[in-house]
Amino acid sequence: MIHLSCTYLIVKDMQKSISFYEALLGISAQSKNLERWAQFGCGNTLALWNPKYDLELIRYDDEIDVHFNREYLEFKQNHITKYGNNVILNFNVPDLRGEYDRILSLDIGKVSEVMYINIVQPYYCFMLEDPDGNLLEITGEYLKEMEF
Repeated sequence: MIHLSCTYLIVKDMQKSISFYEALLGISAQSKNLERWAQFGCGNTLALWNPKYDLELIRYDDEIDVHFNREYLEFKQNHITKYGNNVILNFNVPDLRGEYDRILSLDIGKVSEVMYINIVQPYYCFMLEDPDGNLLEITGEYLKEMEF
């Protein structure tokens, strides 16, 4: 059986993205290389990766074979990186109204209104956009009497 161990987002600006996710999650990034990688322990691992770091290393490092094998170099040469809105991360919070107000006060990205959806089951959520345009869905407990 295969298990998901980490989800990582491709980002353009590591500092901006690290600041965004530190503010959103309320924790500091772990094991970070400020130019290439940062990860957060927030239930499952969420990591940020800057693929430009590898391209610069490939372009300017004389000992490239220390870092990458031929297959990775070929992959990087033939792969076009697309940023933003490739995945939706869903975060669940115990107090949706409180979290909505907290995120609005952080002023870290575009925030939707709280939405009600009832397809498979009823729930409330709002969307938050990160610096690269990835959408984050924030959901909370569904209470029939909730009003937003």
